[in-house]
Amino acid sequence: MKLELRQIGECMRADEEGFAELLAQKTQKDTLAEKKQLEAELQKTIARNETVLKLYKKVYEDNAAGKVTDEFFMQLSHRYEVERMELKSKIAGLRRQLAEMGARELGRDCFLAAVRKFMKMETLTAPLLRELIDRIDVYETEGTGRNRTQRVVIHYRFVGYIVLPDNVFTQNYRADTRQGVSVEYLRSPVTA
Repeated sequence: MKLELRQIGECMRADEEGFAELLAQKTQKDTLAEKKQLEAELQKTIARNETVLKLYKKVYEDNAAGKVTDEFFMQLSHRYEVERMELKSKIAGLRRQLAEMGARELGRDCFLAAVRKFMKMETLTAPLLRELIDRIDVYETEGTGRNRTQRVVIHYRFVGYIVLPDNVFTQNYRADTRQGVSVEYLRSPVTA
């Protein structure tokens, strides 16, 4: 983890504007795809809400005209009302998510500031890690003996998973962690 943060710091130190542009493109691409999906879901939910409202009105009119019994009307109206309330809360949630997406863009600047802080520090501290890292995905161990590998993916706050340009580090990093055990950090995933 510390090595990856060092690589990010090196990348930023070498070309801060290029690194900021890399983050902007990544977050913009991710955001656009997610935004499209959320907007499509919002439109579908709004359309269903309008359909349920029309169905409710139709059942009411049928009941008033005597085409539907009062008991059947009560069952359907209750079902439609429950669905309408669920749709209403879903619409509010989707609109809130879309509004939060705009705030993520500001998060990119916060991430750059946190990387700058890391570059100035001698040791990695827990508060800085919380500021930089959103989550870490650790996958199953593959292979046996010396060929054993385990994939670890770090997702950073505000920007997600970052793929650094190949020109930053061209070599893998190997560290002896304890007697008889060494860890090699690979730039790209290798299948076992």
